Amino acid sequence: MRKKLNIRTSAYFALFVCVITIFGCSTKKVTREQIEWSRFRWEQESATDKPRILFIGNSISVGYFPIVSAQLNETANCDHYATSRSVEDPAFFKETKMAMGKYNHQIIHFNNGLHGWHLNDKQYEEGLRKYVRFLMKKKANNCQLVFSLSTPYPSKKENIKLNEEMNPVVLERNRIAMKVMSDYDIPVIDLYVLVEPKLEKYSIRKGDLHYKKEGYELMAGKISSKILELMGIESKSLTEAEIDQGW
Repeated sequence: MRKKLNIRTSAYFALFVCVITIFGCSTKKVTREQIEWSRFRWEQESATDKPRILFIGNSISVGYFPIVSAQLNETANCDHYATSRSVEDPAFFKETKMAMGKYNHQIIHFNNGLHGWHLNDKQYEEGLRKYVRFLMKKKANNCQLVFSLSTPYPSKKENIKLNEEMNPVVLERNRIAMKVMSDYDIPVIDLYVLVEPKLEKYSIRKGDLHYKKEGYELMAGKISSKILELMGIESKSLTEAEIDQGW
């Protein structure tokens, strides 16, 4: 009787250890912002007559997405997943999977860099590499990935263009992203270089990370042009002068 009891006790103990190992080791504290947000949009959700393109990004993508979608309207149906999630957040991966759904996107355009400020350079690179591998595993076989670099972090101080503390972080993250994308042969769109020369002209206000319509139009033209190139379609990118003239 005692022997059976010992065997049973040992079995329960082994089960307890397994449960602790599985759930305890997989539990990781995730640092999040005070307010986290995500939004999803699938345009012409049931349509199958055109290729589908998925855009993944932060609030900057909320600004340029409607313009890009309109510019690509005759060529593709565009979907959008915008979020404040950092590249270390498991929710970022789960929500991305939901955004990808069963749509077999031909192109996935993504960016992540202006959130998750708690991450150091090493953690950012590890998270970004993990996310790229995730996309490559989950995407449709013929899907092309393309990454956009993060836009500048402006300063609120008079006569100072770029935030002296935060913009160097953006630059380093862009450098890391360039290296990661090169390793995986993923094309890169440089939105930083595009808007930085006249940042204060395009910023919605001094020190704000967001942009006026003209700024988003400039980004959208660059992104649309690259996407059409990847699809093998010739396009005409709007120049800054044309943006100024209201084209």
